[in-house]
Amino acid sequence: MKKVSCFLFFFWVTLFLSGQQNTVDSLHQLLATAKEDTTQVNLLNQLSRSFYNSKTDSALNYANRAREFSQKIGYVKGEIRSLTLIGSIMIMTGNFPKALEIGLEALTKSEASGDERLIASSYRLLNGVYSEQGDLKQALPYGLKEKKINEKTNDERTLSSNLVNIGNDYRQSHQLDSARIYLNQALNIALRIGNTSVIAASYLNLGMIHTKMKQYDIAIGYLRLAIPNFKIDNNPLNLLISTYDALAEIYDSTNQADSAFYYARLTYNKAKEMDYIWGVLSSSQRLASLFKKSKQLDSSIVYYEIAMAAKDSSTSQEKQKQIQALTFNEELRQIKIAKQKSEEVAARKRNLELAGIAIFIPLFLFAVLLLGRRKVKSRTIEFLGILGLLFLFEFIVLLAHPYIGQWTHESPLWMLLILVAVAAILIPLHHRSEAWIKKKLATAKA
Repeated sequence: MKKVSCFLFFFWVTLFLSGQQNTVDSLHQLLATAKEDTTQVNLLNQLSRSFYNSKTDSALNYANRAREFSQKIGYVKGEIRSLTLIGSIMIMTGNFPKALEIGLEALTKSEASGDERLIASSYRLLNGVYSEQGDLKQALPYGLKEKKINEKTNDERTLSSNLVNIGNDYRQSHQLDSARIYLNQALNIALRIGNTSVIAASYLNLGMIHTKMKQYDIAIGYLRLAIPNFKIDNNPLNLLISTYDALAEIYDSTNQADSAFYYARLTYNKAKEMDYIWGVLSSSQRLASLFKKSKQLDSSIVYYEIAMAAKDSSTSQEKQKQIQALTFNEELRQIKIAKQKSEEVAARKRNLELAGIAIFIPLFLFAVLLLGRRKVKSRTIEFLGILGLLFLFEFIVLLAHPYIGQWTHESPLWMLLILVAVAAILIPLHHRSEAWIKKKLATAKA
């Protein structure tokens, strides 16, 4: 079956602000009276969301304004939210390199903020970028990372859409059993909390799975259950378009030409209306094939050319190179982060060991002095005293060694000379300290 996109990462746009979304007019009125603070940023982001299903250029305009104003007032959370909005719009319009660039910027900023919900939304965006291109090796890990955060924060609404995304990734990779497990989990949660978007998306994906299994009657049943849920206000129309496209695929596969034409045209018109590049590509390819089968070659050529133009705009070689470069840079960044964490753990362990030694040495010397006041063999006390002093002076060398290495750039010659000089200072001090301890011990025994 041809790739039918299912980017449920759009659902996150309703999660940052609770309550039912206001009308565009009401939002404009609120924006006109809002102070130049975080409220204005939130309203701009809300306005961007309100134009998702109609005008992507307006949605992008408001999201960019929110981003710029967030940067101006230092509102990091608002900036990250606007970045994820911009990234999702870039995916819808087929600009995947820009979407990936924006997604990685959002991830970097959200990681720096430490806000787990924002990190999860960045993972969702990145999952969407790779999933839309069929790069499931890159997409799935981001979906699973998001799942861990959603489970930790006990956010069932976000988790349900996240589970659909994972199920969608497994479906596209032909792991249908795993796909059904995640989709059924998502459906159960969505039915309990009344999340119509996830209910519809679960039915859509289950319909696609049964289409792959050539169980067309069951597939049509699921897809028809999805449609009324997608038509509810504020639910993403791109998924409704995907449902129409899935029905067109089934009717085309079962040689029901009239129904196939009907849903293919419906898919094309809706996708073109909302500038949904993958919907245009899939439906125009199908229409070109259907017209060819019906011997209407002129119409077939028209839609074939439309399909080629849509494909070129979204999957050019240059864009693929940009995506590969960005992916490689992100992998390097993650390696650096992992290395930094490892170094931090090692440094923490070393500091704890040094602190333990620093506490142990004076306690050891104090214990030796206490033993000197008891009836213990003088040789034993002397040995323990000397041992304590060795601990002390070797500890000093241990502390100084990294700095010496840094100053000399690990030059063996210079390190040897400096360590000899340090020893030349420490040895006389050692002998004087030894004599002082012996004197103290002798006094104690007397």
